[in-house]
Amino acid sequence: MKELYSFPVTREVKKTVPYVRKNKKGETVESTKTVKSKVKNRIIFAKPSFADVENAEFFFGQQYNQLINSGFLTKAMLNKKIGDMGGQSSKLMQEAANKAILDNIDSARVIEFYEGQKGLEKEQEDKLKEAKELFVSSRKTIEEFESSFREQYNQTAEAKAEQKLIEWFIFNFSYYEVDSEGKTEIFPIFRGDDYEEKRKVYLDLCEDLDDMENKTLVTEKIVFDLSFSKLAMIANIWYSKLGSDQESIDEKLKEIFPDE
Repeated sequence: MKELYSFPVTREVKKTVPYVRKNKKGETVESTKTVKSKVKNRIIFAKPSFADVENAEFFFGQQYNQLINSGFLTKAMLNKKIGDMGGQSSKLMQEAANKAILDNIDSARVIEFYEGQKGLEKEQEDKLKEAKELFVSSRKTIEEFESSFREQYNQTAEAKAEQKLIEWFIFNFSYYEVDSEGKTEIFPIFRGDDYEEKRKVYLDLCEDLDDMENKTLVTEKIVFDLSFSKLAMIANIWYSKLGSDQESIDEKLKEIFPDE
């Protein structure tokens, strides 16, 4: 197994250990107690081979066709539907979006020109104030349009199939490493022989610990909670060809997700 990327996580484990205590009579009594300890695991995202990528693309095609048969629209179909249904309204929305973009650019230029200058005349101060207000309102309009389009396109067959594809990579190439008594072992985070079995495990791991059906997955549950969001970032960066090894993926993670 070739590694594409790895990172450490630290989980808390509880163990029952024996200990010796004295009772009220001063007699030595053997007992047990629960202690907490920290365990470090290395999370590994394995590097898919060319054959793996071909299998993934075939899987994507299957999912895409199933989604269309289930009634999901393609991006082209959605664009046509919006155009047919919107008519003049759709055209006006596009014009409003274009105007907001131009207003944002123009107001930014005015702010850049006047900001920081001393001794501005009242007319210039008013112009700067109006530019700042326009910049904020136009930015808000643009973000609303972008959010609206994202929501619509996130429901298309392409977007849904791509989400399934990223899942496929995470399910098949995510592992955690365990050091026990000087021996290192690697285990899959998602058990199962195929996508459906692994997705069933994934859904179980998404539950609260008390609600999980499979109580043998406690270790995987803790590892999953600590690593899944980062694994999704890594899979997306690699699949989008933004990073191809530990170093380049690290750079993109810092660039795209600076707060993580």
